[in-house]
Amino acid sequence: MPHPRTLNRPSASTSRVPDPATRRLSLCAIALACGTALAALANAGAAMAQERAAVSVPFLQLALPSQPLSQTLNTLSRQFGVAIGAEGSLLGGKMAPALQGRLTLQQALDQALTSSGLIAVRSGPATMSIQRALEPSATGSTLPQVTVTAALDRETAVGPVAGYVAKRSATGSKTDTPILETPQSISVVTSDELRNRQAETLSQALNYTPGFTSQPTSFNRTADRFRIRGMDVESATSGSLRDGLRLQSNSYDGIQEPFGLERVEVLRGAASVLYGQLSPGGVINAISKRPTSTPLRELNVQLGNHDRRQISADFSGPVPGSDTLDYRLTMLGRDSNTAQNHINDDKLYIAPSLTWRPNADTSLTLLSFYQKTDTRFSAPLPYQLVEGIGSGPFRIGRSDFIGEPSYDKMKGEMLALGYELEHRINDSTRLSHKLRYFESDVAWNYLQAQTSTATLRTASTRGILQRQYSDRRERAEGLASDTHLETKQSLFGAEHTLLIGVDAYKTSYDSRNFRGNAPSLNLGTYAYGQPVVVNRSSSLDRGSRIDTTQKGIYLQDQIQLNDRWTVLLGARHDWADQDQTLRRNQARTGQSNEASTWRAGLVYKTAFGLAPYVSYSESFFPVSVADAGGAQFKPTGGKQYEAGVRYQPEGSNMLASAAVYELTQTDVLKYDAGQDTYRQAGEVRSRGFELEAKAELTSALSVIASYAYTDARITRSTIASEIGQRSEDTPYHQAALWVDYSFAQFGLPQLTVGAGARYKGSTQASGIAMPMPAYTLLDAMLSYRIDRHWNLVANLTNLTNKKFTYCEFAICRYGDERQLTSTLTYRW
Repeated sequence: MPHPRTLNRPSASTSRVPDPATRRLSLCAIALACGTALAALANAGAAMAQERAAVSVPFLQLALPSQPLSQTLNTLSRQFGVAIGAEGSLLGGKMAPALQGRLTLQQALDQALTSSGLIAVRSGPATMSIQRALEPSATGSTLPQVTVTAALDRETAVGPVAGYVAKRSATGSKTDTPILETPQSISVVTSDELRNRQAETLSQALNYTPGFTSQPTSFNRTADRFRIRGMDVESATSGSLRDGLRLQSNSYDGIQEPFGLERVEVLRGAASVLYGQLSPGGVINAISKRPTSTPLRELNVQLGNHDRRQISADFSGPVPGSDTLDYRLTMLGRDSNTAQNHINDDKLYIAPSLTWRPNADTSLTLLSFYQKTDTRFSAPLPYQLVEGIGSGPFRIGRSDFIGEPSYDKMKGEMLALGYELEHRINDSTRLSHKLRYFESDVAWNYLQAQTSTATLRTASTRGILQRQYSDRRERAEGLASDTHLETKQSLFGAEHTLLIGVDAYKTSYDSRNFRGNAPSLNLGTYAYGQPVVVNRSSSLDRGSRIDTTQKGIYLQDQIQLNDRWTVLLGARHDWADQDQTLRRNQARTGQSNEASTWRAGLVYKTAFGLAPYVSYSESFFPVSVADAGGAQFKPTGGKQYEAGVRYQPEGSNMLASAAVYELTQTDVLKYDAGQDTYRQAGEVRSRGFELEAKAELTSALSVIASYAYTDARITRSTIASEIGQRSEDTPYHQAALWVDYSFAQFGLPQLTVGAGARYKGSTQASGIAMPMPAYTLLDAMLSYRIDRHWNLVANLTNLTNKKFTYCEFAICRYGDERQLTSTLTYRW
């Protein structure tokens, strides 16, 4: 008898295409919410500017330990960007209590000065003075001689950001540049956003980013593979970076751990002038946590459904006994099951780092991490056997596992060790050099369904799933470096920031890959325990060794014509070599390519915070030597035209942007059946419109809103049926909205509540006649600060447990089910 879970199961509600009215209602609801949020941002700009006229930052999330009062005041000065002056005799011997929570400068100073007999008095537009509580502060009175701490900009392109709004980035220019002056779409997910939404993968971290799509977490816990603007972006296309350098050689080397990141940045569109060979979709640049001069001590314990147990820690501060060394140690350990039977999600992550500042002009930061993962691969399912799509009496359920628990495994180790050297040669010139070594080792066995028409018919009608094994061992290693000289000069009546650099990487990817028939699985009983016999004869090895080398030189000029106009010009030339040796017969093939790419952009900044821009950018990516089959092909090319506008009122903590673009990938390799050969006759074009806004509207209310319209499709091909086919997993419409609110004004400063909605329109997978229906997912967050040391956060993703299915190229995976986590944090 067929198993009751699979026999005559009604189609899942989410696999039915909703009626047009329902679909329009879902889209309109989120679009209206996004539009309302954007309107609120515009209306709130002036109010925020007035609120922040006294100081540039009204409130920050603080976590300062109890320490000497002078040290706390220095830290507050640095983080708020305000000079704080005090007579030395007033501070001697005084201690400040721990400061925790989201505080204004005045609130932080009041708490720091509790029981000290001192008060903080404003003594200028951006300065504060510490005085005795009984001392008058009449205007015009002469203050005692003070020692004033430096007023430093609290944000850098790689540093921490309080809240959700990052204003600077180096991903779009390789220089520390305001996002407002960068003529290309950039999104930044800050550490506060990562923490508040408890992102487990890069995919989850970027869920609220416009133009971004990915597979469900069942896949993304094993690979960082995404699409941006309808184009593939992943480690295999060099699109997954760590600190601006390539990190991986292959899709399955391992994923980046969000807990180890300070921020995640997305540069959308062609970007080879900066990073060499790339997919035209863009790059995802993960920025590592770095040592801090301010002590940081944090422990987290997390529990969740599916027996999730996780502990993490983050420690940073000066090295005891040293005035020049700061350290950081970030760790995470997880033991967890998942929503899918027999698939675990265990991880160990440790990331030590050290910064040495021998003088004011030089810094050397060592960055490293090691991670070990233990899971199983979620095999793709033929759509004929998926709930709501397949029509036979037997289907594979959402939690069903089609492998063998005693055979399937995916165990990986990945490590990286590198450094970043910065040296200021003089007031106008700076040298930067980065280098990193990385390696990974993955042992990967899994069973998957055989997909011939006959075997699928047998599975869907009789419940006997014929399987095949995939037995793999993959090892990758590489070395990446980037060296550039940045100089600021006044030339021809304009201010120039010139960047000249050279970067290179060398990677080696060595795989052993065997496939063959495996015992069948009865979908009515799911009786496991059948032995899998693997034939590892060298003649059957599908693996290979691929060595890749890329070298590039680049030149960039950021030109400030005056206070309003900024011009960006960039050029690059690359050399790329690939060599492949097949394991089965030691046959060797190679390919060498060269490519030049260009970039140009123009930004105009108005006095009221509006900054329209236009840009053109290019990319290239060599045809894989594995696909070329010994033939020589030129690299595929990418070109993007983009026009947009950003809005950031002076003194506000918000950034809103809108962009339209056309992105084209040319010379895509296609098989010509008539001539039985491959030709570079393919073209993929993406056109779209994107909106994004992040803002702290008040001291209690923060908003993230995004919308994307994307029309990405094949426009040229030797395969006639492909022309017009939409890009996989790319909806026309996407929208997201996240709001969190602190209840401080209601007498509950400890309580913050957040809620989010993510809408994804219908997609069309090639090989499947029916479209995948649109859906909306709801998320929620509740944070309660118990006291100055303890904080409790609960997160719910897919709050209503909406059922949905991801499909591409005639295969599918079930979407993420509801996930609940509770995180208890102790800081001191």
